[in-house]
Amino acid sequence: MKRIVPFLVLAAPLAALAAEPLVPERYCNPLPIPDYPVGKLARDITKGAPNDGGLWIAERKEQYRELADPTALWFEGAWYLYPSCDMAWVSHDEGRTWQHHPLNVRDVGYAPTVVRHAGRFLLLGSGSEIYASDSPLGPFRPVGALPIPFGQGKLPVMIDPMLFSDDGRLFFYWGCTANGGIWGVELDATHVTVPKGEPHELIRFQPDTFPWESLGNRNQNRTVGWMEGAWMLKHAGRYYLTYSSGGTQYRTYAMGCYVSDSPLGPFRPQARNPIFRNTEGFITGTGHGCIVRGPGDRLWTFYTVLAAVVHGFERRIGMDPAAFDADGNLYVPAATSTPQPVSAGADATPWVPLNDGEPTLGSSCAPNSAGRLAADNSMKTWWLPAADDAQPVLTTSFPASEVHAVRVIWRDVGLDTPKGVKPGPFRYRVEAETAPGQWTTIVDRSESTDDFLIDYRECVPTWAGRARLVVLGHPEGIQPAVAEFTVFGPVR
Repeated sequence: MKRIVPFLVLAAPLAALAAEPLVPERYCNPLPIPDYPVGKLARDITKGAPNDGGLWIAERKEQYRELADPTALWFEGAWYLYPSCDMAWVSHDEGRTWQHHPLNVRDVGYAPTVVRHAGRFLLLGSGSEIYASDSPLGPFRPVGALPIPFGQGKLPVMIDPMLFSDDGRLFFYWGCTANGGIWGVELDATHVTVPKGEPHELIRFQPDTFPWESLGNRNQNRTVGWMEGAWMLKHAGRYYLTYSSGGTQYRTYAMGCYVSDSPLGPFRPQARNPIFRNTEGFITGTGHGCIVRGPGDRLWTFYTVLAAVVHGFERRIGMDPAAFDADGNLYVPAATSTPQPVSAGADATPWVPLNDGEPTLGSSCAPNSAGRLAADNSMKTWWLPAADDAQPVLTTSFPASEVHAVRVIWRDVGLDTPKGVKPGPFRYRVEAETAPGQWTTIVDRSESTDDFLIDYRECVPTWAGRARLVVLGHPEGIQPAVAEFTVFGPVR
């Protein structure tokens, strides 16, 4: 009781201040990107159709949301993000928040690549022609296709392209095959669709040497790896060619790295491999992305995050710092799922999930969709209120702590765009119990018009031992499921 007494006095000003929107101090993975699109392979399905193979996971087909395979570009004080399925997003606060800026060519194929070269921005997607613009947000104009016989002989099909500009020269890397490798060729710096010389295989699939390249959640399939997602980074005169393997639909999906003194090799594996692999916890399948220099010349990786519930391509996006060790090996220290400072030297006091695994109860529950499933550190389970629950409420209890932020990850059950059931804003508020029976609104999204499948919000620090999510509205036809309701704060 003594812990709550000071907050009885402060309850009135807190009630007035707590719900005011705050500019976030931190970023949190998966990134809270607005307007997550419906997955490319789910846009024209018949909801409820039987699973006919491919990477479908559920017995019956459902639509899902998808962003993955990101290219990021730091330009004139902002991040520009170009992922699979839609483009582009911009962050003017170093990755804390993002705004959607649809391009005139929003979806040119999986794994788009964008590079600034010779004063222009070049854009290329899997199987697409090259586009160019004077601005990172377009308009992009077609330049032409690469006259390379993709898919013939040993050449892989043109999937997962990467364009790299180096001291006025331009290089093209690609590859995405079951057991092939990563290829590269130089392009004419001015006539960018003209190859200079023949393409060469730069990295081979070597499952016996690198078992982590093998497919599967246990890397058990040594005949297949799906080497893909090439990315080039130059550092201290050396060339670091990264790639991903293990299968984007598996939690073992990871990044590796080869190094050379030349952009076309010969390449050798660096001593530290894989450079980024996270197989347990909330963030897994940390492959296919980019490693780029951002604010203050600090290295960042933007990467794919596994969410696969109904399809293997159901994915999200994360970002975290990258680094070089004392021996010059490129690596990513950690995949994070809690709020992190964006600037080196900023307050890094950990904000932990206060309610992880703690009692979490819904005002009602659909069958097999209990409230506790929204606090189990997984995007693959969720709380779904009963269909006749007029105002669903999810209440979570935890040891009394100072709440600094909340994250709500929704699942739009019933999504069916061919029948007019479309994504849209979820409206809600989050309340904290500041004294027994006294609830204060700490996050107010009751008037939201934004489509945030993942919503991370910071609040005025508020001492509480319970928090509740009050669902106030959702897109028509959608059942508002909550995959994760997380309350963050420091350990006191």
